[in-house]
Amino acid sequence: MPKILITGNGFDLNIGLPTLYSDFIKILNYIELNSNFDFQNVYSQTSNFSLINENFNSFEIDSDEIIKLKTQLAHNLWFKFFKNEYEIETWIDFENKIEYVLSKVFSSIEILENGIFSGKGLPENSIRFNTNVFDKKIEVIEVLSNFKIINFSNGLHIILNKDFLVTKYGFNINIDVNKITKHLYQQLSEFKLIFNYYFEIFISPLFNQIKITVDRNYFKNINYHYTFNYTSTFEKLYSQNITRHLHGKINSKENQIVLGINEIPIKESNYKKEFIPFTKYFQKLNNETDYIFIREIKYRQFENYVFFFWGHSLDKSDQDYINEVFDFIDEAKSQIKKIVIVYHTNISKSKMLINLLDIRGSKNIQDLMRSKILSFVQINSNELNSELNSNI
Repeated sequence: MPKILITGNGFDLNIGLPTLYSDFIKILNYIELNSNFDFQNVYSQTSNFSLINENFNSFEIDSDEIIKLKTQLAHNLWFKFFKNEYEIETWIDFENKIEYVLSKVFSSIEILENGIFSGKGLPENSIRFNTNVFDKKIEVIEVLSNFKIINFSNGLHIILNKDFLVTKYGFNINIDVNKITKHLYQQLSEFKLIFNYYFEIFISPLFNQIKITVDRNYFKNINYHYTFNYTSTFEKLYSQNITRHLHGKINSKENQIVLGINEIPIKESNYKKEFIPFTKYFQKLNNETDYIFIREIKYRQFENYVFFFWGHSLDKSDQDYINEVFDFIDEAKSQIKKIVIVYHTNISKSKMLINLLDIRGSKNIQDLMRSKILSFVQINSNELNSELNSNI
């Protein structure tokens, strides 16, 4: 009679861990520009410093690890791009920006192939062109410049980077798409290393400094725990070894977390193969992270089931997982089957409901709520305690 807990970033945020995108980028910006790395200066950059102070003791930040991190920050092109993209507010926006960069890069390749080269070779020194080649599309030019695919000459002309050209017999005959793909993916792998360092330096040590009292039996009736987070919050706080990390787990030595886009944009089908390394599903398969999800419990159809979504936005970026749970519940022959969505505020509840309606459609969600199979439960309510502790 399984109870299954599925957690997202809100699960970490609830105890004060600085795992928002804004926390990540603000702390890294501070690290890059400063040399004083004491607890107060670093964590005061976060959005909820008061909760960090309330829940955790201060500690001495590892300066040797900071040096390694700063070295990575100085050279990584994805980080340099993200830190200047001020409209990014959430990790979902962050993933959308990865797709944005890839779309701009590969659409520009098509322009160059059909325009400048178009089946003809150009002398090796003919790699300087007017910005009109991209129809003066500033966004395309900025992305290509940021990732060193082009350079500027006197601010009026662009120069193609020779490293990304196919050269034969003294002529440039085309763009080397494979080299550009490898370049972008290598830079993303190095960005993942930055991500790992951030969590190892600024998140993981907090678990040893926690001041609040945690009821270690709170989740004693949970049988399975799946998390989209890279942290070990559930294991550390509740001493239960039942967690599956769907997107990998923080470990800078292995550097195998999943960080990318959900799907290949339909309009970019000409470059489908180039997009594949940046997709989450490729990375999960390639890194052998835990992508089995609920298939390991799916064959006991006549048992009773309760799924808890806790701290997860239920956004379309994870719709494959969401659909798998809802389809499972729809097909189950159980006497008791439930999906409990845990929310923090009424605003967050409304956003999650909108996301579910977008993914599943109004009929499915209305039917589930009318039959009391799907419910929204406030995080500090007696109703939630009852659901967690009830015998199913």
